[in-house]
Amino acid sequence: MFYNRGLMHNKTFRIILCFFFLLCSVAARAQKPHYVVKYSEPQGSKKAVNSKVAVNQLINGILPPLISYQTPQAYVINSTISALAPQNDGGAVPAATYGQVSDFASGFGTTTGVTVDAAGALYVADWSANTIIKITSSGQRSVFAGSGGVGSSNGQGTLASFNTPDALATDAAGNIYVADQANSMIRKITPGGLVTTLAGSTSPGYADGTGTAATFDNPRGLAIDAENIVYVADQGNNLIRKITPSGEVTTYAGIKAGGNTDGPRLLASFSSPTGVDVDAYGNLYVSDGANGTIRKISAAGIVSTLARGLSFPRELRVDGTGNIYVADQNEGRIKRISPTGVVTVVAGNGAGSGSNFFGSPIGLMLDGLGNLYVGSGGQAKKVVISGYTIDKALPPGMSFDVKTGIITGTPTSLWPATDYTITAYNGGGSNTTVLNISVLATAPLKQSIITLPSQNNPPLDANNNYPPRGTSTNNETPITYTSTNPAVAVPTADGLIHLVGPGITTIIANQAGNANYYPAQPVSQQLTVVEYLEVAMLPIPAKSVCDGDFDTETGTSNQTIPLIFTSTNPAVATVSQTGRVHIVGPGTTTITLSQNANPPLYVSAVPVSQTLTVVAPQAPSATISANYASPCEGGTITFTAATQNAGANPTYKWMVNSSSAGTNSNRFVSSALKTGDIVTCIVTNTDDNCVANYPATSDPVTISLITPQTPSLSIEASATSVLEGTTITFTATVTGATGVVDYQWFVNGEAAGTNSAIFESNTFANNDVVTCIATPVAACSTPANSLPITVYVVERITAPNTFTPNADGVNDVWNISGIASYPKCVVSIYNRYGSSVFQSRGYQKPWDGTNGGKILPAGTYYYVIELKYKSQRIAGYLTLLR
Repeated sequence: MFYNRGLMHNKTFRIILCFFFLLCSVAARAQKPHYVVKYSEPQGSKKAVNSKVAVNQLINGILPPLISYQTPQAYVINSTISALAPQNDGGAVPAATYGQVSDFASGFGTTTGVTVDAAGALYVADWSANTIIKITSSGQRSVFAGSGGVGSSNGQGTLASFNTPDALATDAAGNIYVADQANSMIRKITPGGLVTTLAGSTSPGYADGTGTAATFDNPRGLAIDAENIVYVADQGNNLIRKITPSGEVTTYAGIKAGGNTDGPRLLASFSSPTGVDVDAYGNLYVSDGANGTIRKISAAGIVSTLARGLSFPRELRVDGTGNIYVADQNEGRIKRISPTGVVTVVAGNGAGSGSNFFGSPIGLMLDGLGNLYVGSGGQAKKVVISGYTIDKALPPGMSFDVKTGIITGTPTSLWPATDYTITAYNGGGSNTTVLNISVLATAPLKQSIITLPSQNNPPLDANNNYPPRGTSTNNETPITYTSTNPAVAVPTADGLIHLVGPGITTIIANQAGNANYYPAQPVSQQLTVVEYLEVAMLPIPAKSVCDGDFDTETGTSNQTIPLIFTSTNPAVATVSQTGRVHIVGPGTTTITLSQNANPPLYVSAVPVSQTLTVVAPQAPSATISANYASPCEGGTITFTAATQNAGANPTYKWMVNSSSAGTNSNRFVSSALKTGDIVTCIVTNTDDNCVANYPATSDPVTISLITPQTPSLSIEASATSVLEGTTITFTATVTGATGVVDYQWFVNGEAAGTNSAIFESNTFANNDVVTCIATPVAACSTPANSLPITVYVVERITAPNTFTPNADGVNDVWNISGIASYPKCVVSIYNRYGSSVFQSRGYQKPWDGTNGGKILPAGTYYYVIELKYKSQRIAGYLTLLR
């Protein structure tokens, strides 16, 4: 049923109408549940045999027959019957006469083993000629292996030799195995004709071992299973031997002493075993020659006796359904033993001549195509084992066609109801059915036999009806139907079955009788109705993150089972279990609708999905520009934001290195920025609360400024206190600057010197002050001022060497020129005897030629002047004249 959610206004309704044909193509189906009908499997279904037998019978995948007749049949005396043909639901039955014998090839010395290959060629072991003969399907005959002479040589084709070769068997790869009787060996011939020895030696014995280390005594019958295990009837040892593909020989069953005891295989006993074969289930069958029995060794290893009373059974072979064919050598007959042990003669008259005469039949092989080849005397005979057989004669006037199984004729005698066992044969095996026939004086009421065919998933009409397709041998009264569970299905008035809902019911077919027919026995079938859930969902248009919650548009065939909604990307949208979608953010998600049900009566819907694309609203954009007042750090920079789609009242948030700065303005001014700082602006459109969640961030502006050089300057003087006229050198040292630096020297604030880091002069006056300014040439640099250095300049000392203290007012004292510049000086005068006659500190009062007020005599005196300046000392002689 299709249903809508949230159709609240005409616009949405029109959108639904636009998609009506898309959704309703599914919704129309959703209104009618999708049922599938299943019947229980009828009895007697044909099945192929999973045979383990790789050889001994050419396995070609043919199914055995599966026949039946309409039974019982009541005929009227002297009334021609309608031809009664079997219904075959298995493999086809060739139109042949079962047991018909023909001479296939002759001219052999003594024919023992026979085998066939996949190409249809027949191989014959000529026991007395010591050769293996090959006869192609076109009849070409050649010696395949064996020189004709007695020997045990290996080699290619006729270079090899045998000694009375007996049984033959072929594996799946086309290799032929030979029981080389008198050599007590098992030989192997490749498809190319190369002969080797698989196991045994020319010395008889019963030792187990590998290859030639093992021994046999008159080995006869051979069989090969699907794993290429070779089984040997070791006649002279009364044992059944087993050979692996690598040649390892072990005793599989029997004891050397022989006997006729059943039981576990290694405790059981045989007497002259001559033939072996393996059936489809791993059971091994043995022709127990001297005991005249057919023995069975189960896959579990238990020996039992299946059939008795044979004269001297030789080789035997098992078909796909467990029938055993055996050559009874002393009786000259080919016999068949059923899986239950019933023995029947298939061919051979036991004596006389003609094709049906078997002179000492030994070798035997099934070709898988419905034929049996027999090695008999000096011949190879072919026995047909296809067609039909019946266990007893039909009523007089009636005949049975052995090629087709069809019964025809006009019964001429009354006949009581009699069961006839009819068997059909083909290359895959056989199948048996029972037909009851009677002949009456008058026509009886006919049987009404209803056939109600199995219909798995029959086609349903628009009303969920289907025809049961019941048929009957009675075409005069209608078949009617009932249902044991009307909640699942009910019959309609016109003979259809109407499906009501999922579940299990039994449909019963009934048919009333009339003057010509008995009422039919009711026929029932269990009907299971399974509902396949179906869901549908309209495409979802693209949405904006600012859109509100909305409902999906969906449909389902069953409104009682909950729907399940999922979103693959909850970061884009979530969906409730009522189908309501809530948008979370931009992106793409898949909304999926499913409907799960519990088996077996419901099958979950195939999920349907629609893609939801959610886009962000039209967000603002912003670009910022920077105007530098100066390229130097500390200069003012003005930033301006230009916007688009920012609305009427945008907000601005300036960021410097991801930290807030500035004010809510489209301009931002700062003089504190440095090189490498990153400036952005976040613009928000505040016109709508949803759009406000999607601000725009401008591209960043990275600050690039010139960092000023702020050098420091120091100057040094070679000396700061000198004698007048002494040269002083000043040296300027600048730190914190790169590149070229300009220098300007100053003395007492007046420019002096040159643009050099060195300044020299000898014209300094006492207390002159020297300074320097260093200015880097690079942009944005600041000058550096040195600290001042004061220069101290002192006069030179001139001491006269004579003076005349005679009170004439001329040269009466010893005046020392420049002594005033040395206030701490010490002047000492000594007579010629070295005695001090005068000493003065500072020499503020010149010497007048006296000592303690006493006039000293004229003469030569010695003076010492300690200047107390840089440890300088002046000394000399002074003449005092009177």
